[in-house]
Amino acid sequence: MALRRLARRALHRWLPVHLPPQPLVSFSCGIRGHIFLRFSTSSSDQPHFMVDYLVSTCGLPPDKAAKAAPRFAHLSSPSRPDAVLAFLRSRGLTRAQARAVVSWNPAVLLSDVDATIAPKFRAVRSLGLTRAEAARLFALYPPALAMGVHTNLLPRLLLWLDLLGSARLLMKWLTKTWLLRNSVDALLQNLGALRSHGVPEARLAATVRLKPSLILQSPAKLRALTARVDACGVPRGSRMYAWALLTLHNVSDAAFRAKRAAVMRGTGCTEQEFLAMFRRAPCFLFMSAELLRRKVEFLVDTVGCGADHIVRDPVLLTLSVSKRMVPRCHAIEALKARGVDIGRERLVNIVRASEARFVERYILRYSDQAPELLEMYPPDHRKGSSRGDCSTIASSCSSQGD
Repeated sequence: MALRRLARRALHRWLPVHLPPQPLVSFSCGIRGHIFLRFSTSSSDQPHFMVDYLVSTCGLPPDKAAKAAPRFAHLSSPSRPDAVLAFLRSRGLTRAQARAVVSWNPAVLLSDVDATIAPKFRAVRSLGLTRAEAARLFALYPPALAMGVHTNLLPRLLLWLDLLGSARLLMKWLTKTWLLRNSVDALLQNLGALRSHGVPEARLAATVRLKPSLILQSPAKLRALTARVDACGVPRGSRMYAWALLTLHNVSDAAFRAKRAAVMRGTGCTEQEFLAMFRRAPCFLFMSAELLRRKVEFLVDTVGCGADHIVRDPVLLTLSVSKRMVPRCHAIEALKARGVDIGRERLVNIVRASEARFVERYILRYSDQAPELLEMYPPDHRKGSSRGDCSTIASSCSSQGD
């Protein structure tokens, strides 16, 4: 709500009450044959000057410039294209970014800067984005320059800022996906569908922040995804339901089958036991089938963990072998080699323990007796789970039941 009030105040200050029509003229041309179409506003047979302008000034390939040039046939000088490029550069876009915008839609060069482009930059800044963030937004998503300020641009930005919670996350995800491509209605439809499946508001927001593409898919694909989660027996409304959605959104049917086979072969579990593992900790399926196979093998052969223990505690499969389990095993071996009595705690519980507990209980406590521990278990290993551990999700999975 605070974002919306901020936008209303800023828009009242910076934008006219009635904006002139703003869509850019779309360009679609069925030119065939010659790369350089020769045309002119006079009887001359020379190529229009905009062909060379689009190539030399805007960096378009010659064939694309030739196809776009007819749109500029009425121009007698490059003053308007020059004004557009100068404005984009003045608002923080680099030369390469401005060229990328023009390459996406050369017709942007026909825009009236004051009437159609400047209001969009003011609108974005009114939401609290910095000058650099506004420039990057239009560079990352050039179609935003063709959006109506009130009808599309602001509503989409406001919704995403509400969902993601910050301009920083907005910019992060814009670098990875065309986050603004879906209408507000389509996004709200998907959000409503997830709420109807019992996903609570806080969990929904956390899930979208982790993977915005979950609500960027079509409603039909979202329905198919929820059907897959239902088929795995994850109860709607359970605390694991959102994580199951997130996991299967990233894991295809074929990959799911391959990973199921790897785990079943390694642990000897049944399909129903595998599904129970998934319901307890869906995130272990982010690993590849080969990595899951190696983790099961390491846990059984080196850690001494029974296969039945893995089935009961699938969060073990989210722990990194190289950054967590191996360094901890080496540390314990070093202590035993020194004759240090570390008690009777099982190795599987040691690798499962939190990072803070392990460092305090086995590294700092015995650093005088085994100073090599500080080298064997350096600070970069004391960060806990690696990126591959899905640590954000695993922390939630670890305390959940079936």
